[in-house]
Amino acid sequence: MPQNPVIDNWGTPAASVVDDWGSPAPEPSTGSSVGKLLAGGAALAGAGYLAAKSGKVKPFLESANNLRNQLMLTGWAIPKSILGGIGATAIQSAERKSTAPLKALFSRETLQDVGKAWKSGSLEPQAALPGMEDVGKAAQSWGKPFTIMGKEVPTPGKVLSATDAAIQRAMQRGGLTAEEAATANMQAPLPEGLTKALDSPVGRYLVPFRRTPFNQFIEGFKTWTPGNINPAVQAGAGTLGAMHGAATSEEKYPTSVGLGSALAAKYGLTYAAGATLGRMLAGGKGNASTMGAALPVSEYGVTSSIEAPFKPFTDPAALRALRQLLGGE
Repeated sequence: MPQNPVIDNWGTPAASVVDDWGSPAPEPSTGSSVGKLLAGGAALAGAGYLAAKSGKVKPFLESANNLRNQLMLTGWAIPKSILGGIGATAIQSAERKSTAPLKALFSRETLQDVGKAWKSGSLEPQAALPGMEDVGKAAQSWGKPFTIMGKEVPTPGKVLSATDAAIQRAMQRGGLTAEEAATANMQAPLPEGLTKALDSPVGRYLVPFRRTPFNQFIEGFKTWTPGNINPAVQAGAGTLGAMHGAATSEEKYPTSVGLGSALAAKYGLTYAAGATLGRMLAGGKGNASTMGAALPVSEYGVTSSIEAPFKPFTDPAALRALRQLLGGE
């Protein structure tokens, strides 16, 4: 007789697998998770190899992968990015003891910069704005533009690029250098060795988003290093996270924790750690997913996107986000 699934203390089957970026993974099937990971990774690596070696297949594979990436960005990526920019600007104002960055952000000029970046049609729209040439080199590429009958189709990636450009431009108007603005907004260049690995044909398929997620960890861990520790801000971020985690302890996968972590910007890891601890102390469920909510981009984690590389086509992030709002995840 088959064993019953594990039942939690609320009378429902307990989630046994949690996606590494904060969303619940599908219930385990008879297949091995390691096997799925290897099979999916092999499929994506093979696609990357074919794209690099075959001139005929390359355009099709690159277009399919770009569409896959855009579908991954249709959920919480844009709200998280905007909140992250607001939080980063607020932190810069607090650390510099100046309201100039925040005033610059909440100005008409910022909206005008979004429009300029949107119209530029560039993968690095920052370079099209006066004074943004250096930031343009560090811009996050959220995917190539789509065109239909010669007309460019708006995509989530274009929204992210345009808002990133405007936020960094506002920081510059508030007194930051281009490099400081890129770092604060999680858009600083990654280490050279890591960049080469991720920009390989295989790497572009296996890890579709890299600059923002990797910088979230780089800058997050940096806040705990000597010379960068701000005890008051760290304590505040951890305390607020703990209160948030305790308040949402009855939710298995609280979307709001991910949004709060994004707003905490470079202190997002501290906020998420506090939320995890708060949920644990309050007897919350699904606590393993809370740390993953600190990651600011897609609902599809590295593991889930490799295990099921075609799932974004059948289950776009927008649908996953809708189910979360309706309490289905």
